[in-house]
Amino acid sequence: MTVAQREALVREYGRALGLPYPMGLLEMLEEALELYRRNFGVLFGIALVPALLSVLMAIVTDALQRFPAQSPLLIGAFIVVYVAALLSSFWGMGAQTWVVGKALVGETVGFGKAWGAVLRRIIAYTVTVILGFLASMLGMCLFCVGVLFTTTVFFALLEQVIMLEGIGYFRAIERHLQLVYPNWQWARVLGFWLVGYFLVLVVQTLIGSGGMVTIIGVEIAREVLPVSTQVLLVALGNLWAQVASALMMPYFVAFLTLLYFDLRARREGTDLQVLLQRWEGWGAVSGLSG
Repeated sequence: MTVAQREALVREYGRALGLPYPMGLLEMLEEALELYRRNFGVLFGIALVPALLSVLMAIVTDALQRFPAQSPLLIGAFIVVYVAALLSSFWGMGAQTWVVGKALVGETVGFGKAWGAVLRRIIAYTVTVILGFLASMLGMCLFCVGVLFTTTVFFALLEQVIMLEGIGYFRAIERHLQLVYPNWQWARVLGFWLVGYFLVLVVQTLIGSGGMVTIIGVEIAREVLPVSTQVLLVALGNLWAQVASALMMPYFVAFLTLLYFDLRARREGTDLQVLLQRWEGWGAVSGLSG
């Protein structure tokens, strides 16, 4: 089978069978949007957990400035909420990755099952992410540009490897390196990652700008607004900004998960393997298309 025949075969059946296959950038952005749309409820629900914790953290931070006499208690509350928000943020990305990965092979996963998948591997997931982050920081020795390289080859798609292949620790990092590094593939991954992140950041900023304006307005009018109004507006402003983040980050996770499957299809022919596993469905699909 020639390369052209292979691509024609996969593209003909790929969308009908929900098959991850090699994609270009625009196609990947479009397909990520479709995955996001089909699984919006569970993805947004998962993202709301760290978002609401971040709102609570902002409220505690604001209270620290207003009530310095209670600072020991508030500092303790801030530390607890901060740790919870940080952990739930990257655990949540693992849960979202699990949802998208299952959706790509035709399975539906709910909120509880997604979090359960992370909790079952929580130690391996957490330690591996930390190890990958530390490895990516080696790029600091190569100046700022070096961080881009090391982050790409050690960390960019590490959550997808951990959650979708069920491996962890140095084995997961080695597997990530095998997928991302060879044949200048890392440069393509870096380019795609930057484009996806930039688009998400721009849209998130536009959606969440009202929340930031509200917070800034409270700071400007602090002398004339009642304390209760200030607290309420700060909470609403932070909620607005965090909801914007909860709306957009799942799309970025969907995009990265597609990029992970794209690498596997290009390097390992995973698309053809899945296609062959679904051989019996061809007749029905062909009948529909005919």
